[in-house]
Amino acid sequence: MSRRPLGERLRKAWDDPRAVGVKLLQGAIDSLRGYSYDFDKNGERRLLEVLSALPVNTVFDVGANVGDWSLAAARALPAADIHCFELSPRTFETLSARVQGPRFHLNNCGMGRESGSVGFKDYGENSTVNTLLTTATYHDARLSAVTSTARIVSGDDYCRERGIQAIDLLKIDVEGADHWVLEGFTPQLRAKAIRVVQFEYGYTHGDAKFLMRDFHELFAGHGYSVGRLSRRGVAFAPWNYKMNDFRSGPNYVAVRQNDAEILRLLERFH
Repeated sequence: MSRRPLGERLRKAWDDPRAVGVKLLQGAIDSLRGYSYDFDKNGERRLLEVLSALPVNTVFDVGANVGDWSLAAARALPAADIHCFELSPRTFETLSARVQGPRFHLNNCGMGRESGSVGFKDYGENSTVNTLLTTATYHDARLSAVTSTARIVSGDDYCRERGIQAIDLLKIDVEGADHWVLEGFTPQLRAKAIRVVQFEYGYTHGDAKFLMRDFHELFAGHGYSVGRLSRRGVAFAPWNYKMNDFRSGPNYVAVRQNDAEILRLLERFH
């Protein structure tokens, strides 16, 4: 059996010229399902618009990159303070130039289960695929990377230092390390102090060895329901094996199981 990382094996299979027909068919299926990384097509913008009907005061953007999502959140949620976290120093410079004002709290660090210094795979300035998973190779055939060092902070440490008691929306996009970020917020999840979580699921989670079943179990342990985000709404459902497919997302949402108001609002976008 091959000992290459799962992400590398998946990429090589997908890049095989014989897979052209499969890719075309997959593209058609993706279009029907709404599988997309396009903010305007995959439900991310609609989620922000729908949440604007609620009082939203505190938003976290973990994996802020150059600030596109944070700027959209600020427009949709005018009362919210937005805490941005970006691991890469070079990308943080771009973020700082684009995202300005008293509502934004910019942090040149990542988030994880514990505060400290870590190595990360750095694909360059403003890259959207930098990752704490230094063994992940999914993008290596197309992009060159170096290992850099950065600071990370746990969600619990950050909230305690800032006196943050509740988070209305926690958005995570950290290329396979989402579960480490969530583990850093364990006290907040246990206390149901986070109302809505948006996270990404894709090929790098194979390298992380943390699949959709694991996300469902993590959230269920804290009393949260999980559903796939699309332009039509959030399809909350129990876990099944098909969800482990790395193309089942790419974005999922978790909310408290007893939060009838938010469940009703998100199940079907109008």
